[in-house]
Amino acid sequence: MFKKLLTVGTLVAGIALTGGIGVASAAGVTYKCGSGYITDKLIVGNTMWVVNPYKNFANVFKYSGSTWYFKGSIRECEGGKWAGYYERP
Repeated sequence: MFKKLLTVGTLVAGIALTGGIGVASAAGVTYKCGSGYITDKLIVGNTMWVVNPYKNFANVFKYSGSTWYFKGSIRECEGGKWAGYYERP
């Protein structure tokens, strides 16, 4: 029982440290997505793409002092990654 509890605690800590499910990626890395290129977590005005190893994105998260909202656009990238489009108000 203790071992199972320890495993769950480690998983929760890992998710918390990476910013939650859907936003765990390396900022600044550029990926080929479709016919173009996307730089992960590069803020351009009030928009940003987030690259994730899963096709699962948080609806809302905080990054760089702002709250970001998922806008529904997902692109498939090389290396089995996915890019999701976010905007801030």
